[in-house]
Amino acid sequence: MKLELDCKEMSRLISEGLDTSLPPAERTRMSLHFVICETCRNVDEQFGFLRRAMRRLARDRETDEPADT
Repeated sequence: MKLELDCKEMSRLISEGLDTSLPPAERTRMSLHFVICETCRNVDEQFGFLRRAMRRLARDRETDEPADT
């Protein structure tokens, strides 16, 4: 396994990391890449923002639904 990741691999890992827990080695490789790549840091922040927005939207929809009578 090579130490450096390219941005395409990072995008895949960022996405996977939202749904599953990545192994420590992958998280370390990602952290190293984030240090040198502002673009991937921005992608990670955008993915996180979208995930939080979707959770908030789902939560808001649950509270807006009428109660069963």
